[in-house]
This record gives sequence, C-alpha cells and structure tokens, in this order.
Amino acid sequence: MRNVLLMCLLLTGCSAQMDSPEKRINDFYSFYLTAFVTDTHEDNLDSPKMREYIARDTLFRLKKILSLNEQEIIGSDYFTYTQDYAAEWIPDLSVSNAINSVSGKVVNVGLGAGNGQKQRLNVYLRNEDGKWKIYRVTDTSHHFEQYIFDDRAIAAAQRYAASITSP
Repeated sequence: MRNVLLMCLLLTGCSAQMDSPEKRINDFYSFYLTAFVTDTHEDNLDSPKMREYIARDTLFRLKKILSLNEQEIIGSDYFTYTQDYAAEWIPDLSVSNAINSVSGKVVNVGLGAGNGQKQRLNVYLRNEDGKWKIYRVTDTSHHFEQYIFDDRAIAAAQRYAASITSP
C-alpha cells in the first residue's frame, strides 16, 4: 500500500511540473513573434530558446532544408507561414484548447494578421524530454503544409543544390 501511495505521489508530481500544451504554445509564440519582429536572433534554429520549444527532429530537418541553395520546400517562415510580421499584431495571438492526436496534442493558433484578420495554424506537439515540443505546423487558413517531412523532396532538393554548385 505504501508503494502505491508513493507511486501516485511521484506521478502527480511529474505531471504537475509539465506545462500544458496551451501554455507551451502561448509561451512559444509570445517569444517567437517578438524575436521575429525585433530580429534579436533568438529565433535562430540553433538558439537555446528554440531547442526549448521545438522537437529535435524538426529542428534538424529545418536546418538541413534551409542549408540548401535554391530549395523550394520552405517558402515562408515555418512557424508563422508568413514572410514577415508586424509587432502590433502580436497582442492578437490566440491559442485554443489542445486536442488529442495520434502522436500527442494539436493546438489551434490564431496569429494576428492586421485589419482584424487572423492567420490560422494547427500546431502539433509531442512529449520530448518531459516537455511538450512542437514538431509540426500547418497553415489551416490556406489548407497548406510545408513538407519538411518529405524525404524524397529533401533528397531532390539536395541533388538540385549540388548540381547548381558543381563546376
């Protein structure tokens, strides 16, 4: 009986320390949008802040793709699906309640886009190192996804990059 009680205390203690998916997403986008518009470089894929919020495999893939010349896999910022962003839109950030998905949670995010408009995203999270981390973002406003997980597209982009840099 004593072991059961101890196990329950340990389990509740562990879950109490893990931020909710909604809080993680709100914290990430509050940080990221500010870094994005101020160009502080804290949103650099190698920064400790980005490693805090983004899954390792996602960071690896983004870095690999962005290192390629003339790649066409990522056409805009992966986390906002925009080319640029305005500081006055940041207060319009909205985060919905998380819903369960096959590999973790999904949070619907609304980014202010000016003139009362919202850019709608689905942000997918999974538990990594005891924290909810972003591993996938889709643009639900335009029913679009940048295919960073398409290994064939990445291989083709690598071949193309090599062909244009070869003498």
